[in-house]
Amino acid sequence: MASNKLQITDLEFDQIKSNLKSYLSAQTQFQDYDFEGSGMSVLIDMLAYNTHYTGYYANMLGNEMFMDSSSLRESVVSHAKHLNVMPTSVRTPTAKLDFTFTPAGTPTSLTIAKDTKFTSSINGVSYKFVTNTTTSVPRSATGTYTATGVEIKEGKILNKSYTVNASDTAQRFIIPNANVDTTTLSVTVQNSSSDSTVYTYSNGCNIDVTTIKGTDKVFFLQEVESQKYEITFGDGAVGKQLSDGNIIFIEYIVTGGTLANKASTFTASGSVAGLTSANYILTTSTDATGGADIQTTPSLKFLAPKLYQAQKRATTKDDYKAILLEQRPDIESITVYGGEDADPVQYGKVFIAVKPVGSASFSTAAKTAIKTDILKSSNVVTVIPELIDPIMYYLLIETTVNYDPVTNLTNENTLKTNINTSIQNYFQTNLEKFDQKFRYSKLVQDIDNTNNSVRNNKTTVKYQQRIIPGELGLTSTYTMNFNNVITEGSIVSTSFTASDGITYSLVDVGGIIKVAKTTSGVVDSPAVYFTLPDGTQNQGTIDYTTGKVVLNNFNPYTITDATANIKFTVTPSVNNNDITPLREQILTYDVTDTESIVINMVAETII
Repeated sequence: MASNKLQITDLEFDQIKSNLKSYLSAQTQFQDYDFEGSGMSVLIDMLAYNTHYTGYYANMLGNEMFMDSSSLRESVVSHAKHLNVMPTSVRTPTAKLDFTFTPAGTPTSLTIAKDTKFTSSINGVSYKFVTNTTTSVPRSATGTYTATGVEIKEGKILNKSYTVNASDTAQRFIIPNANVDTTTLSVTVQNSSSDSTVYTYSNGCNIDVTTIKGTDKVFFLQEVESQKYEITFGDGAVGKQLSDGNIIFIEYIVTGGTLANKASTFTASGSVAGLTSANYILTTSTDATGGADIQTTPSLKFLAPKLYQAQKRATTKDDYKAILLEQRPDIESITVYGGEDADPVQYGKVFIAVKPVGSASFSTAAKTAIKTDILKSSNVVTVIPELIDPIMYYLLIETTVNYDPVTNLTNENTLKTNINTSIQNYFQTNLEKFDQKFRYSKLVQDIDNTNNSVRNNKTTVKYQQRIIPGELGLTSTYTMNFNNVITEGSIVSTSFTASDGITYSLVDVGGIIKVAKTTSGVVDSPAVYFTLPDGTQNQGTIDYTTGKVVLNNFNPYTITDATANIKFTVTPSVNNNDITPLREQILTYDVTDTESIVINMVAETII
């Protein structure tokens, strides 16, 4: 029905066009007009499109006004700026090298110059590393020249200069390159082309702005368009103001981010401290680590409010998480818990478990750097932070899949491969981070949904912890918390030798852990148990209800499969195949273990 009023709440094109036609038809001048078969239809389309575009852009503009609904990175960065949060840039992987030099003669010292170049290779791909500082190597009292912990960073050192033009009110100082690690940025200012006096400026973003005076030589950094960075300076009230003719020199490293993480073998591209490789010994003390990509827009939207809440002070669990994720973008997953939740309880401490990107744990050097460079400046004085490694629990899945070969559009091997992919996708999507539970029903459903020909599956679940002996041949205590009801008698381990040179495995005998003789990985029958010097056979206990296993007198001498660990596997109760990790535990799977995913295919044809 024609209406002489427009419905302004209808914003879709067809609705707008219909409303315009209805409005015009209600006017006496157009009551008998055929809008579909005339040129007026084109004009109405133009009006409808114009209205539709205007409404769409107004809606987009409204969304960009709020961080939660913003879709443009520039908008999110702008909102974060109001919270005093800047997205973290790409980070360069850093390795540490040790040198022992044997120069000709007896110089007082040697100098490893800045921008000394090295190369490393990962999977056939070459990466370039450089020193970012100059290192002096003095001659020791014994006449040796040793340098330890010399840092090298992946990437290339670049430079840029600007001359301040006070008459150009639109002048900007933008770093022209992408993939800049802003932590490597250095800024110096020369008075003028005729006055070579140079001053080093500090990053004001790392300083409490209330303490910055008008004479302090500081610069400020902000992300701008195209994920590049702009340098600004003080206005004379907060930070020293630049003068006409000042020359700004900036230096920084451009890096590939995560690509060179784990680089471990390095070769100098030229001389080091003026010496060839024949006159020094180079060893890697710390593999390359810390490389990370630029912070993503979703990550910035998630972290910015939390960083604003923390105010660079770590007082709650979320504060620790937000601060560490901002400062160390190479952290893939993190969990924090108080000492009152630890086992055993340790009051006055906070435990921080971190998992780096692409690895199970950080190196000792990396954890030390996190404690000294980040936590020391933000942690509450009365609380002691402890960085701990994740405890990995490895799932073992065996499934028997019944499928209909008639409806299966591929061969059995292809279907089996697709099912394997479904299981791996479940692991990678739902596990491998802190606080992520294994849901048995979800995995079974994903297997069934792999292909329409899958009728059903019968899946069993086991999981294991790997014991890494601190020292072989030394009696130690090990505690494993499986946090689940364990099936009695299901415990089994890989083989090892004891002090008598015989091969054994750990087994469960009525809640007592014993060491049983094995042949070719199979426990002998009847069982023969290892006897301890005190005449007992008790190696530890298991609580079937809580899943806590304690080995009190465990003393392996060698590990028979030539690995560094002994695999300790249990089967959860059939009444509860879900597995919940606790605190620093992570559920994952070993892609290299052929027993991690076992698939048995059964063809069922229903006649």
